[in-house]
Amino acid sequence: MIAYRLKNINSKNATPIRMICFFEGVRLQIYTGLKIHPDNWLPETQKATENLKVFRGGRQINLELKKLNIGAEALAMSFKNAGIKLTTESFKQKFELDFFGRDSFKTEVVSIITHYDKYIEEESSKRGAVKLNPHRNVVGMIKRFYPKWDQLQLRDITTKFHTDLMDFILYKEGLSINYAGSISARLKTFMNVTLVAGLHTNQDFREFKRMTEEVDKIALSSDDLKKLANKKITIPGHDIARDLFMIQCVTGLRYSDVELLTTDNIRGKFLEVKTQKTGKPVTINIHAELQKILDKYNGFPPKLSKEKVNLYIKEVAKFAKLTDKIIIETTVKGQKVRTSHFLWELISTHTGRRTALTNMARQGIDLNSIRLVSGHTTIKQLQTYLKIDSEESATKLINHPYYKSL
Repeated sequence: MIAYRLKNINSKNATPIRMICFFEGVRLQIYTGLKIHPDNWLPETQKATENLKVFRGGRQINLELKKLNIGAEALAMSFKNAGIKLTTESFKQKFELDFFGRDSFKTEVVSIITHYDKYIEEESSKRGAVKLNPHRNVVGMIKRFYPKWDQLQLRDITTKFHTDLMDFILYKEGLSINYAGSISARLKTFMNVTLVAGLHTNQDFREFKRMTEEVDKIALSSDDLKKLANKKITIPGHDIARDLFMIQCVTGLRYSDVELLTTDNIRGKFLEVKTQKTGKPVTINIHAELQKILDKYNGFPPKLSKEKVNLYIKEVAKFAKLTDKIIIETTVKGQKVRTSHFLWELISTHTGRRTALTNMARQGIDLNSIRLVSGHTTIKQLQTYLKIDSEESATKLINHPYYKSL
């Protein structure tokens, strides 16, 4: 519903005409840019008089009001069709920009960084400060990329902005494709959150494409795991980190699931877990190594932060002499770069999940059974986790009947 009211019905001079809109239960008030003397206004019809003997400009005002009426209804419908939450601020800004070429917020510029800082602060209280570090990286990167970042607004995050930002990260900063992809993904998440909150109507972010590069992510062998499991450790925190990591290596669970495990998850010879990332329930056989850990602690080990486990497990792996040389190939400034690392330097909590799923495949467990343990939706998704090279595959098939005869 749309209505028109005068700002001051008792004014002795021309007074602004206000448009009052009611859409989706939201009341919106917008100045039309039109003025009229109250004597020439008809409150019962909410129009200007068209009596030329009284007021010669009435017909033109009414035509302008009709255009605004049609425009407001069309804009409200566009919000609804796009699934955008309609708020007073977002509607007013879009309406005034489209119909009058003015920015209703130009005197009070709120930068994207201000919104982003507020988002990080609010989410930190729910999820913990450390988990918001990737979003802080986005803020830091935007500040380095855009000199006038304090004037950058949500509507300025266009596809061109995104392309230029990715080029800056890759070619100016010299960072990896996957790092650029991570920045892109977090920025896209933030833009969607603020869109839903009604802070803007910019949907360019839906076209942002996340760049990724396949890096030689590692999976530990059975021999590597035996070295880790058998290494005597006297530092309590390191011992706990090793055991938490080993749980990952025999279950295939993400660390976010491991840190929530309790004895309530044990059902006879199985673990039953509702995964945090996808909400999918998975049932996992209790491995002999997991049983040793359960016996050791009379349950699951005390919990450590993911950051501490990532730090300690590298040190434990170094003590256990996991010193094989690994060559990693990445793209830096458009050029392929090969770097050499010790195996222990590359180990993290994510290695545990990849190790478990890879070793299951190495032992001949069929991929669909592994998929049900890992919680992946498709075999194709699962295969991105498996670290099995062509030589391993050929060795595994050496006695297959296919190769014996036609």
